[in-house]
Amino acid sequence: MALFSDRKTADDRTERAVEKTPFAVVAFLVFVFGACLACVLSVAIKAGRFVEYKIPLFLMEFPTGVACGIACALFLAVLAGMALQKTLGGENSAKGILSRSQKISYFFSLLATLAFTAYICAVAVHAIKTGRFLTECLYIVFLYVCVLCVHFKAGKSSLAHMFTTASFILILIVTAFYGGIATAKTAGQNMTVVGGETFVLVSARQNDFVLAGFDPRANRPNGRIFILPKNAELLERTVFYPHIEQKR
Repeated sequence: MALFSDRKTADDRTERAVEKTPFAVVAFLVFVFGACLACVLSVAIKAGRFVEYKIPLFLMEFPTGVACGIACALFLAVLAGMALQKTLGGENSAKGILSRSQKISYFFSLLATLAFTAYICAVAVHAIKTGRFLTECLYIVFLYVCVLCVHFKAGKSSLAHMFTTASFILILIVTAFYGGIATAKTAGQNMTVVGGETFVLVSARQNDFVLAGFDPRANRPNGRIFILPKNAELLERTVFYPHIEQKR
């Protein structure tokens, strides 16, 4: 395929021109991209949690803490990648082996692999402990295997590695979304009873709490939504407790 051709193309000439970009500009672009990616991943995680609890996404506030944590993790990953590159032979020798597009492609392939491995391990541990297998993980496995096969077939073409980079970023976003769903299913749930009905705490927003109706017998949300203002008198009589206590 032309997409994976080993011949020098216009993309390669463009990449050599990009090599002359000042370091400050490259660092700024990397910072902006990393911040945007951290925001997208944090929103995907929280969106997965809201979808699992059947809460409309317009009730979701931006998860600032999660975004900052992901941004720090990406920053540390970049530093680790640079240190590894220096350790394996220095920048000059690495330039002769890998192009910039290849480095970026391999970097995101490692990130996607780490995220994929962590998610699969969490699903396996949950299946061993509870006997319930999260079947939605099969979708991520299918996507990851398809992208990985394309990644191994990519040649020296910059366009091919740009394609695999975008695919691995997509894998990261999808894994984050399904990771939010898995978190909602496996994490400890804070529950309460309001008006004789059981609710689970989904999100603590700035001015109120978002509660989702929960069926303790079926162990799943029932689609009801309750917004509890933080200044409501009912909140003074509301006690949250772990879900495990209700089963006893």
